[in-house]
Amino acid sequence: MRLYLDENMPVVLARMLAEEGVDCTTAREAGNLNLSDEDQLAFAAAAHRILVTFDCQDFLALAARWQQTGRAHAGIILTKEHPLPELHRRFRYFLPALRHQDLTNRVLWLPSIPRIRA
Repeated sequence: MRLYLDENMPVVLARMLAEEGVDCTTAREAGNLNLSDEDQLAFAAAAHRILVTFDCQDFLALAARWQQTGRAHAGIILTKEHPLPELHRRFRYFLPALRHQDLTNRVLWLPSIPRIRA
């Protein structure tokens, strides 16, 4: 699984995920700061990377436009803004279940982690 965190995602999250073996890069590392959402998704698609973003409404609309015009992307993971430790926890919970799935043209929400009641 190859991830691309757009410029609003914490850069340190990419480092944390990379330390756990996830192939993860950021808009900053790619030199893509200040690109449009369309260009961010085009970059991720060309690099066969799943785009990760807090910019939910814009990327939902963009994914729908791409679907209508037959353009393909490697997938989009949407998430609300959470503190870094919570984002990291959610990715650690979520990514193993997706490792062998094809996310082409899929838009997914980063889920919350189920709470176990004692």
